[in-house]
Amino acid sequence: MLQRNGGGLSLVSKIERKAQALNIDKCGIIRPEAMSDYADRLRERMGRIPNGEAVYGGFLRFADIREKFPWAKSIVVIALSYGHYALPANAAHYGKYYLIDSRFNPDSPERKKITAFENFLGELGLKTASSVHPGITAMRWAAHKAGLGLIRRNNFLYTEKGSWVSLTAWATDAEMELISDGSALPPCPDDCDRCIRACPTKSLFAPYTMNMATCVSRLSTLSAPAAYDEETGRRMGTRIYGCDACQDVCPMNKGKWTGEREFPGLRELGGLLSPENILSLPYAEIERILAPKFFYIKKDALWMWKLNAINVLANAGAPAGIERIAAMLCDEHEIVRERAKRALDRLRASERTRAAEAED
Repeated sequence: MLQRNGGGLSLVSKIERKAQALNIDKCGIIRPEAMSDYADRLRERMGRIPNGEAVYGGFLRFADIREKFPWAKSIVVIALSYGHYALPANAAHYGKYYLIDSRFNPDSPERKKITAFENFLGELGLKTASSVHPGITAMRWAAHKAGLGLIRRNNFLYTEKGSWVSLTAWATDAEMELISDGSALPPCPDDCDRCIRACPTKSLFAPYTMNMATCVSRLSTLSAPAAYDEETGRRMGTRIYGCDACQDVCPMNKGKWTGEREFPGLRELGGLLSPENILSLPYAEIERILAPKFFYIKKDALWMWKLNAINVLANAGAPAGIERIAAMLCDEHEIVRERAKRALDRLRASERTRAAEAED
């Protein structure tokens, strides 16, 4: 799709060259109509899960970008890998992407690249629209249509660097198309169901199918008083914010996380991310330090941090967690006090069982 116009580079060629100059991993451009089958796939998923319309109906707005931007004639999509970042000691409690999320971090290399690329689109005279969060379209499907990678059975988009990639898209007013050759990625093996078996809450229960309402990444950030019941809390294990279970076990991700670079500010933040420290932090400090980076937990629901930390310590079953959880019996939020009491009852019952077994 690298046409030349009047002896000069076409818009497509200029965009592609700029993406290469900025070391953007992948760049593609599709027409809005390329997303036409997204709605069909989404409705299929809605039909497979309980209350599917309520869970996924809102995403139908991404099927045709022209409903919001009538002037849009193309969608530019880029992919940036992030598997080169070193993770802190407490990383296992968090989804990796949330730790190095660049969307609201102007100091991150990825954010700088995205800003420079967007400015370049403007310099070309293009009218554009984008959204840092949640995006202007179904990012993974758009990237797939642009040939940037392959959507695997766990629903994540993969490039040759695995699923550890972030996606950004812009609507533009120019008729353009750039379909990447991709990387000839092999499909998922017919007999592989590791991602499905690894899902702790069975949210991912069939290939390319999941119930977002029961996904740990959503449960651990959802601002609702009854975010999860006790059994679901047990299944969440030691996860505080997000989950990578289905990505971590994927053979196509093996060896893809290299971790050789430092992400701005992450080393300093790492010491505060343990469940013990979260229970010790005043809400004002959670709002000041954690909320700007981990923005899915809203500022009017910061108590979710305490719930998740209590859940982690209860699931770990360590006696040392009893004192920390007991302090939450005086928390200002009733739901935190209730969860703390239930967690303490559970831990103390386990202690009594262990003591009885030791006497036998």
